[in-house]
Amino acid sequence: MAAAFLLLLVANGAAAREWHFDVSLDGLPIGTHDISLRENGDARSVVSDMHFRVSLLGFTAGSYEQHEEESWKGDCLTRLDTKTVEKGATTKVSGRLEGGHFVIDGPGAEQPLPACVMSFAYWHPRVLKQPSLVNVQTGASTPITVHALGKEPYTVRGTSVDATHYRIDTPRNRIEVWYAPDGEWIGLRSTSQQGHVLAYRLK
Repeated sequence: MAAAFLLLLVANGAAAREWHFDVSLDGLPIGTHDISLRENGDARSVVSDMHFRVSLLGFTAGSYEQHEEESWKGDCLTRLDTKTVEKGATTKVSGRLEGGHFVIDGPGAEQPLPACVMSFAYWHPRVLKQPSLVNVQTGASTPITVHALGKEPYTVRGTSVDATHYRIDTPRNRIEVWYAPDGEWIGLRSTSQQGHVLAYRLK
């Protein structure tokens, strides 16, 4: 099943997986989100790229670009570096392990976090077990509440699978994620407080 949803390469003992999503806002296509994950033992490195454009009457009404790199040891972040350009304004966030804490430098950074933290890494199902996750755009630690919504049919590339559905509530968004029977992340839908819906579909 996993081969239907991700690219798996093995070289020099390292495995690589990739997710390529088309992204829509309120039903209209706005761009893509591409994620590459390399694993070597319990070490992981992740590269994430988002490219969004919102158009009205043929003109670009808003844009969002984000490039992010993460390093993990087991289930814990050890480093993150993010550059986000939103409507021409650039925000940078960095994080690293230091002195038994995860220290973040960014506009939303708070006091040093515990040594083992996770970002909104939906590819890693253990995010569903966390009380909070790091927002890589701001550096803020965001409290979450997770609800298991059971299994339901979910269409991926024209094929219906028996997916497991979860809802992640944050102070600002309601995020829904779907996982294939083998545990692979296959879909996302985020609803803002204003009712706007951002949706991901695997290419």
